[in-house]
Amino acid sequence: MAKKKKLTVRKAMAFLMFTVLLGSLLTWYFSRETLPGQIRIGAGSTGGLYHEFALRIKKLLEARFPIKVEVVETSGSSNNRERLLSGDGADRVDLAVLQDGAVSMTDLYLVAPLYRELLHVIVRKDRGIESISGLEGKQVAVGLEGSGMQASTDNVLAHYQLEVNRQAVAFSKLLTDPALDAAIVTSGLLGADLRKILSDERFDLLAVEEAEAFEEKHFFFKSAVIPKGLYSEKPYPTPSADLKTIATTASLVAGPAVNEQLVEALTGLIYESELRQEFLLLMDREEAAQLSSLRLHPASRKYFFPQDEIGELATLLDSISAAKELFFAIAAGLYLLWDRLKRRKEKDEELLYIAQRESLDDYLDRTLAIEREQMELSDITALESCLERVTLIKLEALGELTHQDLRSNQAFTIFLMQCANLISKIQRRIEQVYRLQDRAGR
Repeated sequence: MAKKKKLTVRKAMAFLMFTVLLGSLLTWYFSRETLPGQIRIGAGSTGGLYHEFALRIKKLLEARFPIKVEVVETSGSSNNRERLLSGDGADRVDLAVLQDGAVSMTDLYLVAPLYRELLHVIVRKDRGIESISGLEGKQVAVGLEGSGMQASTDNVLAHYQLEVNRQAVAFSKLLTDPALDAAIVTSGLLGADLRKILSDERFDLLAVEEAEAFEEKHFFFKSAVIPKGLYSEKPYPTPSADLKTIATTASLVAGPAVNEQLVEALTGLIYESELRQEFLLLMDREEAAQLSSLRLHPASRKYFFPQDEIGELATLLDSISAAKELFFAIAAGLYLLWDRLKRRKEKDEELLYIAQRESLDDYLDRTLAIEREQMELSDITALESCLERVTLIKLEALGELTHQDLRSNQAFTIFLMQCANLISKIQRRIEQVYRLQDRAGR
């Protein structure tokens, strides 16, 4: 009788455990989040870097997941915030690109810092504006209403206590509106409109001489440098020297109801896919983690700071007396495996970097050899041959960069400057020879 009773109790306990387990599995299955079928991304105006980034994310998401992505043109950071918080309205967006510090992050989540946005103070050369203080009373394009660009411009004007004739228009209006004296632009480097304006000899860049002081007073800004000749190489480089300025960050932001699975997918796509080769402005994972001081989404926090997850797991395991050592050993083993794989990746990147530097050194040596050669030449045909060889070397190096065999770093910038200077020298020498021949013919 006692045996039957014990057997009955065991069966009841087994059934109860099975029921609890089954209930837990069913609860997990029906409550788990899956990727949404469709999302909308607020991306600023067409042609801008925000819009370009959103289009690239759309392409990657739709290629890898069963999801439809709509890129929505917006008027800027303020409009993006409104759309992120608009609930289920027709204007709603699920994600948006914002400029750090342009709007409040209350009720929003940071998904990922993307790239640095540097302040460009662009002036017409013929207006005699030599410094930022010279903007006083001038006609200045400050960006569209509600844009992050206008917000950063407001900070600059307030810092320098400047009163300007504000024009709430895109800075590209400088090309078509001669009444505009200047523009204050906060954008990623080498944007299409920036390249177009700053390759025009009518315009120049001003330094932000008090960049460090500005950084101290404005949390979202850091001092930065625009490299010499970044936007124009000839006849005169723009800027003419390394230029001090300030920088903030463009970030991907989500509303309060964002899908967690979507955030996990996005962080992997941004930092671990071909997107980093296609969109060269993107910062790497380590730099992004250092900037993640805003209201970080929990899924993003897990991605940027996996060590925090390991710490929480260890604490939980310590509270479980049975088999805690085993589970901790497993967790530690997984961490060590992850760390080893990470170190291997870093070593591979270091080897690649060394190979890249060697390749750049070879290109520099070849251009230096041509420079020494052209100094002794007075034959136009020979000089033109030198000019063609320099051009071919430059194109060859650019071709390697396009295929990610070279990094677009300071060394590569120096090489491009070397090529540009050498081309200018040879062209001037050819002109001199032509003039000498003309005089001799007379």
